This record gives sequence, structure tokens and C-alpha cells, in this order.
Amino acid sequence: MTNMAQSHYQLGMNYFQGKGVEKSSSEALKWFRLAAQHRHARAIFMLGRMYDKGMGTAENPAEAAKYYIQAADLGYPRAQNVLGQNYIKGRGVAADYDQALHWFRKAADQNFSDAQYNLGLMYAKGHGVPKDFLEARRWWGLAAEQGNPKVQFTLGHMYLVGKGVKKNYSKARQWLRQAADQGLPTAQYHLGMMYAKGTGVLQSYTEARSLLQKAAEQNYLDAIYNLGRLLSGGSEEVRDPTSAVVLLKQAATRGHQRAQVMLGHHFIKGIGTAQDLQLAYHWWLEAANAGSADAQYNLGIMHLNGKGVKRDSLEGKKWLTNAADQGHTKAQYCLGVMYSTGKGVPQDMDEAFRWKEAAEFWETL
Repeated sequence: MTNMAQSHYQLGMNYFQGKGVEKSSSEALKWFRLAAQHRHARAIFMLGRMYDKGMGTAENPAEAAKYYIQAADLGYPRAQNVLGQNYIKGRGVAADYDQALHWFRKAADQNFSDAQYNLGLMYAKGHGVPKDFLEARRWWGLAAEQGNPKVQFTLGHMYLVGKGVKKNYSKARQWLRQAADQGLPTAQYHLGMMYAKGTGVLQSYTEARSLLQKAAEQNYLDAIYNLGRLLSGGSEEVRDPTSAVVLLKQAATRGHQRAQVMLGHHFIKGIGTAQDLQLAYHWWLEAANAGSADAQYNLGIMHLNGKGVKRDSLEGKKWLTNAADQGHTKAQYCLGVMYSTGKGVPQDMDEAFRWKEAAEFWETL
């Protein structure tokens, strides 16, 4: 490789990133082409990336793949890894697990951590090779030791749930902590939940709040909901119902069913916000229409009691039945009582017995 080729590549990167010059995809493309003429692997890879993303040229995955292959053949591990991913997805090339394995292994053997992670995934999923969690864990271990947070999280989660390995909360905490300290929101969330529940660690709502807050600030939806839940019902040191409502609204607006259900409880009881039965009904209706049995049960009770809505036994029975059909035991017991007393429905002891029996069955499960 000539110094001229390196200079051309660097100029291309400057235009690509807008470093010291006005950002320009067309100028970047020009300088990458000049460097590529001298077999500059990184410049060739960048040409592939620009065709892949349609930057400075029309998007052309097949043309991108040609450049990735050239750079991969020159031994550039990043190109080898991307090429492996393309063979997995069939992007620009025919899908081919054998080729994906070949290129992931080439890059992994150069200690490229993303390729080691992808190679581990192939073994974990049995794509092109017999499923082998031990081999997957070996490759992920190599990548994790290089500080790859995505792989550290994967290992931590494996040990947390016992997938492919024996459950080991100490190792789960170790790997999740390393990934969380690098800012990975999924790791921050799962480690935060370990502290919230006291799973393999001394329960600490303060530590849980800190970790969930970091993940929530990165828009991780489950973290937003569970932080709201923690502030709603955690210990005195973290309880903050007003902030909980703000967080639950954020999650509920994005369609999080459990957040919608919990937010409804806040509005119906006036916790952390003014009592508002209509808003409680609104959020429970959102969750119920999305299939939440808890929300369906709550709507059924509101209609039966005429609380916040017009009393309507038929509508109440409809929502209770929807919840009961999903195994919601309270809804099943309510239907049993309705049929045994004839309240809101024709009295029917056989139907009453059927629902009470169903409730007892679901409780044993």
C-alpha cells in the first residue's frame, strides 16, 4: 500500500465524517475510489458501505457485496464480518450459511470481536453447524474479554436465565456489570432488575433505580416502565408517585400494556396525580384492546359497578369473559358469582360451576 493510497483514504474519511471539510458523500466516494485502485482494503470496504447505504450513489447491495468481497479477500476483518452478515441475510449475495461461517471465522481468527460474537450466534442457533452452546460460549468468551459490551450482555443473560449454561448469578452479575458500565441499556436494565428483585444480589432499590434510570434515559421501554413501577411502589428511599406517573405515561404512550394498566390504577386511585376515572378507563381500554387480561377485568368491574362509566352488565360481562378466557382467575370467579346469583345475567348454576371450576384449575397452575 502506498502513502498516496493512505492519503486518498484519509481524505475520503474526512469528507465522509465532515472532519475539517464540509461533509460530502460524493467527494468521499471519489477519494475512496482513488485509494481503492491501490488495493487499500479499508477504502474498498468504505466503497461497499456507501453502495450498501446509498450514500453518494444509488443503493446497490449487489455492488456493495463485490467491494466487501474484495476487502475481505485482502484480509480486512471488518469487511469479512459484514460479508458474513450479508450471507446470513442474503443481502447482495445468495444466502449461504457455509459462506457466512467461513467469513466470520476468518475475522474471528483475527480477534475481531463482532465476528466472534456472530460466530457464537451461529453455533447457538445451529445455523450451518450443529447447535453447540459450549462452542458458542467459547467464542463469546473471547469477544467479551476484549470488552465487547454486546457479548458481555449475552453471556450475562445466559447465566441469568440458565440458557445453554447452568444458572450462575455471580457470573451473570459480573458480565452484566461490565456491559452496563459501558453504557449498554439492555445490560443496565437486567442488572437493575436483579437489584430490584434481589436476584443473586443484596436487594437494593437505590442501585436498581440508578441502573434503570440510565437505561430509561436511552429510551429502553421496559426500563422506563419498571423505573415507574419502582418509584410507584418501592421502598421509602425511592418512592416518588408523581415521577412514577410521568414515566408510566411515557411507556403507556408507546404501547406498553403493563404501563397502561398500572397508569389506570394511578388515575383511579389518585396516586401521584389527580383522580380521573375517565383517564383510567382510557388507558385500560387501550390495554384491553391490545389483549391485556388485567385491563379487561378492570373494565368489566367498572361497567358492573358503574364507576366512571354508565352501569352496563352486558358490557361488564363481555370484558370479564374476555379476561376469563385468558385464564384470569378473578374474572372467572366474578363470572361464577354473576351466574350463581343472577346478577347482570340469567341465573345458571351449571355456568356458575364451570367458571368457578376454571378459576380453581388456573389457580393450581
